[in-house]
Amino acid sequence: MTEKKKIILIGSVPPPYHGSSIYFSDLLNSKLKNEFEITHLDISDHRDLNNLSKLDFTNAYLAVKNIYNLRKLITNIRPDLIYIPVASNFLPYLRDGLFILTSSYFSKAKIVIHLHEGKYFREGFYKNSSAPVRAFIKSSLKKVDTAIVLSEGLKMVFKDLVRNVVSSPNGIKDEDHVRPASHYTERNLKVSFLGNLFESKGILDVLNAAAIIKSNIEFHFAGGWSDKEGNTKEKAFEIISKNKIDDKVFFHGIVTGEQKKKFLEMTDILVFPTWYKYEGFPLVIIEAMSVGIPVISVGETGTISDIIIDGETGILIDKKNPAMISDAVLKLAGDPELRKNLGDNGRKRFKEYYTHDISINRMIDIFTKTLNNYIYE
Repeated sequence: MTEKKKIILIGSVPPPYHGSSIYFSDLLNSKLKNEFEITHLDISDHRDLNNLSKLDFTNAYLAVKNIYNLRKLITNIRPDLIYIPVASNFLPYLRDGLFILTSSYFSKAKIVIHLHEGKYFREGFYKNSSAPVRAFIKSSLKKVDTAIVLSEGLKMVFKDLVRNVVSSPNGIKDEDHVRPASHYTERNLKVSFLGNLFESKGILDVLNAAAIIKSNIEFHFAGGWSDKEGNTKEKAFEIISKNKIDDKVFFHGIVTGEQKKKFLEMTDILVFPTWYKYEGFPLVIIEAMSVGIPVISVGETGTISDIIIDGETGILIDKKNPAMISDAVLKLAGDPELRKNLGDNGRKRFKEYYTHDISINRMIDIFTKTLNNYIYE
């Protein structure tokens, strides 16, 4: 029997809950472990979202500790491949780059990096960094065998920086859920927002759209507030109070597991008008598509225009545009057949491209090809 190749997966798991930690948790617990001998280097910082990318003693200590632990694992395990998610801002990438250089210097393992964000890595972080930081980024990326991005259009992010670049959309588990007929009958529609309650995720835009809409449509928000977003919560409740929409706006806090499932079950339309600069592949969109919920989102952000086909599997709007949000919501609210068609088409697209099994099979293929020195065109 052929001995399994040894892989070190470096990454964090929830809490806190955000796209990359959820994806990594699913990857860690997938059938990947049937194909390879997996060791997890857990770099989790289980404090809340306010501590992400923050320079403090704990983050500095964790970075040094994790680099030291990686060095120990390399000695003890002698891995064939090391997988490293990478970030698009200085402090996290300093750690990630040191992971890459440590892996290269102390092992002969193939190195695979995974960018869960959009164009900002190239157009913001790399382009606007100082010359010494750009030199560090370039020198570390030269050691990488394969870089994974979220879509074909994002391959340009690593052009001339990494020898091998491959696209692989994320995926989630298929709940095999069919929407009940009640979602297409006469009743108060429920429009939902699911995600961290950052201004750049579009929460204030949704509230301003709710203020424009003069009807009984309810707006439901699930997610946590962040101190890093300053006075976003204060602004949100000012909009609610000023426009007297407190009777149709509901906050559910952070939802996970069964709570999230129930939240999606009650949702008629998902609105996610994000313009978050690090946005890559919002899992919430394919979560909605997986259960047949029509989605309204922003086409110019991340890979959203690859996920949603405008007018066929959802509606794409401009960023920071509450009027377009309200128009799209009212269009779907007044046309139950269109809601159903968009939801059904979204579900079909999800089944074809974005299931957990499809995503994991792609990762297995990428790891195997990298181990075999495959060159992507």
